[in-house]
Amino acid sequence: MPAPFYVDELRTKIDSLYRLVNVASKRVNQIIKSEKHGFGKKKKPTIVAIDEIMEGKITYRKNEKEDLTEI
Repeated sequence: MPAPFYVDELRTKIDSLYRLVNVASKRVNQIIKSEKHGFGKKKKPTIVAIDEIMEGKITYRKNEKEDLTEI
């Protein structure tokens, strides 16, 4: 049974929910690509990715634009 995750707990690790979804989905894709196809998986890749975010194993960089007013 997956561990319960609460939005407030996740927001302490990442500043916005949109960024959380992006970071987690990229990590899920990495996990899926690196897994060997087999049976008996203990945890789903989404749970593993969120666990890693909560443990501080996943980091990210913001892509800061110099001036967004000139778009």
